[in-house]
Amino acid sequence: MTLHDLSHPIYTGMPKLPFLPEVQVSCLTRITEGKPLNIAEIRIATHAGTHIDAPYHAFEDGKTIDQLSLDTFIGPAAVVPVQAGGGEAISAAQLENSGVRVERGDILLVHTGWDAHFGTEAYFLHPHLSQEACDWIVERGIKLVAFDQVSPELPLSLRPPDFAYPVHRTLLRHDIPIIENVCNLRPLAGLRCRVIALPLRVRGGDGGHTRLVAEPL
Repeated sequence: MTLHDLSHPIYTGMPKLPFLPEVQVSCLTRITEGKPLNIAEIRIATHAGTHIDAPYHAFEDGKTIDQLSLDTFIGPAAVVPVQAGGGEAISAAQLENSGVRVERGDILLVHTGWDAHFGTEAYFLHPHLSQEACDWIVERGIKLVAFDQVSPELPLSLRPPDFAYPVHRTLLRHDIPIIENVCNLRPLAGLRCRVIALPLRVRGGDGGHTRLVAEPL
C-alpha cells in the first residue's frame, strides 16, 4: 500500500487567513527540563491548516462535524486537474472534461497546483469555483470535495462588501463537506484513488482538522 499524505503539517506561524488567530504549537513540559514527559499544546482555529468544513459552518441549522457519517470521509475519489490563474474561475466544463472518470458518490479532489504558493502572498490570490461548477458537483452526486488552496471562494482581496460565500452555501446546503488547504496532489493528478479524510470529532464543531491520505487505485 502506497499512501500519499495530502495534509500540511501544523506549526507555529503557519499560513492562514488574516482574520484567523495565529497558529501556536508550544511546549507545556520537557524531559530536558526535568519533567517526566514531553507534552505540547496546540492552539489553532478550526479553519486553519488542512481541515473539513461542516454544513454548520455556513448554516445555523446545518450538521456539525461530529454529526456527519464517517462514510462521507472514506471512499473512491477522482483527482481532477484544472488550469486557472489567481482570481480566475474554475468552470463546470473543466471539471467535466478533465479526462478523469468522476462517478456518483465520489470524493472529488480539485488539483490547481496552488499549494506550491503556500507560505507566500500569492497563496491568497487563488482560483475560485464558479457557480456552475458548484452546481455540477451537486448534480454529479459528489459526497466530499477538496481543494489545494485556502478557499474555493473568490479570493479575499476581490470580494465585494456584500460577499455571501456562494460556494460554501451551495455545497454545504447539500451536505457536501469542503476540505481546504490540501497539498501534494500533483503525483495523483488525473488518477482515481481511495481517500481517507477522517476529521477530528469536535462536538458541535463547524469543522475539523484531518490527516488526509490517498491511495492510487
